Amino acid sequence: MRARSLLPHLRRMVSVGPYGGELPVALRAAASVAVPMLVLWATGHLEWSLYATFGAFTSLFGRTVPIRERLRTQVQAGGVLTASVLLGTSLAVLSGAVAGTWWVVVPVAAVWATAVAVLSHRLRWHPPGPLFPVFALGACSSVPVTLDELPVALAVTVAAALLALVLTVCGARFEYVGPPSGSVRPTPAAPGPEWTLAHYAVRYGAGVAGAGAIATAVGHPYWAMVAAVVPMSAPDATGRLTRAAQRLAGTLVGVVIAWALLAAGPPPLVVIAVAAVLQAGAELYVGRNYGLAMLFITPLALSMTHLANPVPVSGLVSDRALDTLVGVAVAVAITLLTHERRQEATG
Repeated sequence: MRARSLLPHLRRMVSVGPYGGELPVALRAAASVAVPMLVLWATGHLEWSLYATFGAFTSLFGRTVPIRERLRTQVQAGGVLTASVLLGTSLAVLSGAVAGTWWVVVPVAAVWATAVAVLSHRLRWHPPGPLFPVFALGACSSVPVTLDELPVALAVTVAAALLALVLTVCGARFEYVGPPSGSVRPTPAAPGPEWTLAHYAVRYGAGVAGAGAIATAVGHPYWAMVAAVVPMSAPDATGRLTRAAQRLAGTLVGVVIAWALLAAGPPPLVVIAVAAVLQAGAELYVGRNYGLAMLFITPLALSMTHLANPVPVSGLVSDRALDTLVGVAVAVAITLLTHERRQEATG
């Protein structure tokens, strides 16, 4: 009986939704990443690649809505991503100036995740949730910088976000506008969060804080915090557990791909080209099967991290796997231990 009861969950985990016209979006997302990277490579400043990458992530928002609404969503998300980079870089400056301040990152990220989660659901972003802002804050806080590099981080992020907006306008006529594969876009409801405030505080705030606290002693806690955030955007417990399993399985395979790519020591130009292909692949599959998309997302994230702050590849991939396990475990525990009801729409 137990085996039979698991079959629907396994089918959901491995099923791949039909192609829904994602190719133009994927190509635009790839260009949003590749162009800033090439500029930084040509000018000898690949250490700024993280800032450009997070600015480029502006292009990932609003893919299912008409161009005006999409641009509005991207401007909002780009502003939050820029603020996340600035906040994370400021924490990196603090960590460099005052020893032992890394623990400050975890509670700040927890509060930021909660605030962005509420904002993203109130404004009905797609994708919803604080995944990219938490990733930006955590990753930027882990790269050693000085105070005079704060304006650089701001300028590079804003420039990449503006380029993403330009590419969105230029590519709008070639893109299919509709709900993501296998899903139905929610009907607009009355103003206010989709869930109660306690939902955001527990699932995002407590999840990020718990995962970050556990992982701080063993690796890069922002990976654990991101992994804890990912499942929470699903609408129900079954969806969250499925997304958690896909995150873990996809990451474990993805780190092997990343190791194969980076261990060979390819030149930066090759890494940039591969990153563009990986970004396109992620967009082609993220709405169809999240676990499959992680085979692209994981090596993409590790490649960008390695370009900005080169470290031994074996440690990089092992930390990613371990911290993802921590984050997913925290997300699953919170999902199993809590429950909530959707707010009733009023007005």
